[in-house]
Amino acid sequence: MNENDGAKPSTNLLLKDAALSWSIRMRGEVTRTLQEEFDQWRTASPDHQRAYDRYSRVIDRSEILKSSKQLIPSAAEKPVERQPRRWLMAGAAAAAVIVFAIAISASDGPFPGSGAVLSARAAEPLVTGRGEIRSFVLDDGSTATLDTDTKVEVSMFSEGRYLRLVQGRARLKVIKDPRQFRIAAGEGVVTTKEAVVDISLRDDRRVVVELINGNAELASASPRVPPATRPIPLRRSAALEYGADDKQIRSSARDRSNSSREWPSGWAEHGSIRLDSLLSEASRYSEMPITVDDPTIASRTVSGRFKISDTEMFVSRIVELFGLTVDRRADGIHLRSQ
Repeated sequence: MNENDGAKPSTNLLLKDAALSWSIRMRGEVTRTLQEEFDQWRTASPDHQRAYDRYSRVIDRSEILKSSKQLIPSAAEKPVERQPRRWLMAGAAAAAVIVFAIAISASDGPFPGSGAVLSARAAEPLVTGRGEIRSFVLDDGSTATLDTDTKVEVSMFSEGRYLRLVQGRARLKVIKDPRQFRIAAGEGVVTTKEAVVDISLRDDRRVVVELINGNAELASASPRVPPATRPIPLRRSAALEYGADDKQIRSSARDRSNSSREWPSGWAEHGSIRLDSLLSEASRYSEMPITVDDPTIASRTVSGRFKISDTEMFVSRIVELFGLTVDRRADGIHLRSQ
């Protein structure tokens, strides 16, 4: 049974969560709309102002320690470990601000360190550029593999472990630990103590989550969601999809026929996929978009295993399969009939 089943947070706990959430959000970019929403909440009750002031002081006194190890694939595609990088960062680090919010919105318990000076162990924002696939060893020993053009933010507390996917796709290999590991993307949070999870945030603001191994569940991170809402257990080999901006998580099963678990190695395997869709996937790793000019050819299906992270190898394979020629222009790589 989930510890949240049948539980109803007290008014004080809800106020605490809201106050801490506002303390964090107001440290980031403040738009006019956000400022108006905050002013409306703050002036609704003197208790709101007092709670906000309290948690603002807590965050101001927080000490963030950055630590991470990075694995860079060598020419032989074997990881070469770099030494950990550690340094102190004064105040509430911008990289960790949003993961503080995960702690208070995805849990029915007190925020770690409430009533005392917070102490957090956090990794710097982990980022990959276009065409890069990299693995990082987190402070707890878990591994985060980031796909091309991906960014995640990590924070480790004595009470919990948190990672937020800002953009792109990541594979999290969460090692066994008494602390929960919360993986946030959009308005959803995946919670686990030991699992392997793929999670991606697409350009259309849809999030796809797939449990590869272990046990995990998906829930809403929004404090506006009714407390009685139960988390959704993830099933192995069954991908779920939800809207990144939906406060109430309404997940749906996603067809895995065109997904590939081999992406950390730069390969994609498809049983049947339209050529234009495959080219779009490969373009994420290329400096220039790869397109086919003939709509008839673009709609044809293709199957097989493709090294999509190697643009030259990929283009050569497609040219050979479809009998095309390559026209390189300033706006991209164009494939056309001979």
